[in-house]
Amino acid sequence: VNLTKRGEGEARAAGRLLHENGIEIDHAFTSVLKRASFTTNMCLNMAKQHWVPVTKTWRLNERHYGALQGYNKDTAYQTLNIDQELVMEMRRSYATRPPPMDDDHPYWHGNDRRYSKLSKEQLERSRAESLKDAAERIMPFFNSVIVPSLREGNRCLVVSHANTIRTLIKQIDNISDQDIKQLSIPTGIPLIYRLDKNMKPVDPNCELEFRYMVQPKGYTWATSRQHGFHGVYLGDLERLQDIQNKRDATSRWWQRMILRKISKQLSEEDIDDCHLCFYSRHMKKHKDILETKHIWYKLMMKMKNPEFANMLLLVRMREYLESALAIGKHPYIPMKAYEKIVDEIHLNSAGEVVDPFVSLEDRQDREERQKRWIESLSIDLEDECLIK
Repeated sequence: VNLTKRGEGEARAAGRLLHENGIEIDHAFTSVLKRASFTTNMCLNMAKQHWVPVTKTWRLNERHYGALQGYNKDTAYQTLNIDQELVMEMRRSYATRPPPMDDDHPYWHGNDRRYSKLSKEQLERSRAESLKDAAERIMPFFNSVIVPSLREGNRCLVVSHANTIRTLIKQIDNISDQDIKQLSIPTGIPLIYRLDKNMKPVDPNCELEFRYMVQPKGYTWATSRQHGFHGVYLGDLERLQDIQNKRDATSRWWQRMILRKISKQLSEEDIDDCHLCFYSRHMKKHKDILETKHIWYKLMMKMKNPEFANMLLLVRMREYLESALAIGKHPYIPMKAYEKIVDEIHLNSAGEVVDPFVSLEDRQDREERQKRWIESLSIDLEDECLIK
């Protein structure tokens, strides 16, 4: 796929940001896909570092969506006659794999010369990938090629694709399978990591504020400490907010779909079979009335799957239902009321969605950062004494 005019502009803007911030590159890595290769060249040219050696590998390719490849993500379920919730699970979960790509698929890559050195097993595994499968492809290259280059003192640039970068972030920051799904990867905005001698990320706040005594530049995730995110973005805060907000909105849409589907599955057969639900003969006649205990039971069954266990809206709905059951005043919920709860449960107490990114300069937890900095110094001193 060729770069769009917008993509070309973003690639050049990324290179300009590297140049303006004095970031020098010693070794670049990218995939064998056209848009990543073009982005790498444009970025290095604008950074005035066109001479930097570039290593290309299929292992840094984007995750392969199998039979879904080439279809519109919003209408694929209709075209392929697949359940809409299942398609969203294939796209957004960590371990769910899409249907494999057949040899007659227009995007089948089995005859492409770029992949002629892949073993038969590697080619078969590349027919469809979950994010977990992609990680198993990407991480051997990261550990065997990129890490040694970093240990040699090289400043490395990886220009790749959203799920590839997401996999590397997960590895570097040790982010959980559940949390990594919520992290958006913006295009064309450099993400900076500084790693210590153990290849662990350095806290950008502490490093800049207390070692170099300068104000931190760039933007990091507003919940970065909670999720273990230590990267810093260089670029436009409003664009970062917009990209993450769109991903969050899609994630909420998927979770609302799950909650609505649960309500639709509350059939009379389910009610009779569920030993936890004591639905009266009178209430069975009212299809627009849901039993609180029954919704809670169905939701708990869904959340037993680790893929759904930490989804924010599902957790909040469970808490709401448990609160209603504890009070004992809301044994039933009208369908209209349930729909309203589903629509508004993602809002905070002020009725607003919390912005996902924050400027490093605007963070208010300086005392906590200073405490972490002092603790890190103590650990360094202990290591030094042990070495001596």
